[in-house]
Amino acid sequence: MIASIRAAWFADRRRPAVWAVTVTWILLALVFGLGIPYVVHRTLVGRPEQAESAEKLLATVLPAQLVTTGIGLFPLFGGAIVVVLGAVVVGNEYRWGTLNLILAQRPGRAQVLLGRAAVLCGLSLLIAVLTFATLAVTTAVLAGLEGLAAAWPSAAEVLGAVAAAWLICTAHASLGYFLAIAFRSTATAIAVGLVWTLIVENAVSGLATVVTVPGVLQKLLLSPSSGALAGALGARSQFDGGTPGVIESSGALLPAAVLVAHVLVMVGLGVWLTGRRDVA
Repeated sequence: MIASIRAAWFADRRRPAVWAVTVTWILLALVFGLGIPYVVHRTLVGRPEQAESAEKLLATVLPAQLVTTGIGLFPLFGGAIVVVLGAVVVGNEYRWGTLNLILAQRPGRAQVLLGRAAVLCGLSLLIAVLTFATLAVTTAVLAGLEGLAAAWPSAAEVLGAVAAAWLICTAHASLGYFLAIAFRSTATAIAVGLVWTLIVENAVSGLATVVTVPGVLQKLLLSPSSGALAGALGARSQFDGGTPGVIESSGALLPAAVLVAHVLVMVGLGVWLTGRRDVA
């Protein structure tokens, strides 16, 4: 198992697509999480009738709001990006025909696929840590530009937000992982994964506000559970002027449990499906 993890990490860290996805997400997090609110704040400064709005926007890009601003980006924007990562990591093995070569060298199918899943979990953690580190540095710079003292959240709050972001990323990556195995195609896995997370699940989430049955189903879906976990950590919901994808939640336990179940089910189905059919 250790050998499979080392081999998967050796391959994935050299894939340009992996780093392209990572850098793209961090840039998007900076633009949507801090850049746009700060630019709008600067635009409103000097307008007495917009003074309150300007102050609210400034507060969201300062270190004190690092946890709520950061975790609010992951349910919709970050999740979609990481679905692509999961599809790329596994799907390219089918595209290039390297999975047959790996299995010909005698590791079992389950061992190889679990090694890929473990590395994907590690990449998700790396993305979560890099995102919050980049946001922290940027918020400190913005506070300095505004001549304000940096008031940071507690270490426990930051670690909790990073752990929640890691779980959200891992759950979405596992969906891309399974779809790449199911379709044996990177492009198809990305297309289906994005349509499912961005359109289908969010449509069900919207219906849950007016229909009872989808409301029960909503609690079991990937994107709404991610939004509920972010909401439990203090991110404002999309219905309260917050980030799209965030949902009000009374607690983090249920959405976290659903996300863990998603990871286990998607990885388990991927390993099972690979063992039941021809690889090529």
